[in-house]
Amino acid sequence: MISQEELYILSYYRVSELAGALLFGRMAMHTNVDTLRIPLTEQCSEEAKHAWLITETIQKLGAVPLKITETFQSEIAKEFGMPENILEILCLTQIFEVRVLDHYIKHTKLLKLNPLIKKTLNKMIEDESGHVSWIAEELKKYKKEYGKEKVNRIMNRVKKVDALVLRKLSHSSPFKEYFKELL
Repeated sequence: MISQEELYILSYYRVSELAGALLFGRMAMHTNVDTLRIPLTEQCSEEAKHAWLITETIQKLGAVPLKITETFQSEIAKEFGMPENILEILCLTQIFEVRVLDHYIKHTKLLKLNPLIKKTLNKMIEDESGHVSWIAEELKKYKKEYGKEKVNRIMNRVKKVDALVLRKLSHSSPFKEYFKELL
């Protein structure tokens, strides 16, 4: 069995992973940066795989994913606006992936966590580590080509937006009680 709170959180994770898969798929199709097509396609595939892993977990726990229309990405977009270039997308993705990785790790350490949920999150944590690595490498290249100041300016803006969205989510229901253990 799964509680309504757990079902909501897993459904939220699921839709966020789906949103990521769609975003990376579109970027892989449309990027003019030839060297990014392969890693963007791989990340698209892994995000879709994560959405499926969560879907399977929800199903094995006897439930059906809830319809969720808001995601962490949609909340970030409200505050940041539409990214204007690949550098902004990489910065947003790096901060987001670090947040997701940290969040999933903290989630696995919750007391009374269903072992099936923990197993699913641990599988996803392995992949998320790789996401953080390839994007960090791309950002190093951008720093060399365009200067550290430009990249750092965008990263700082994204970090502020990330913190604002996290505060907002941590104070909204049903996240309020759940997220207090994860922050």
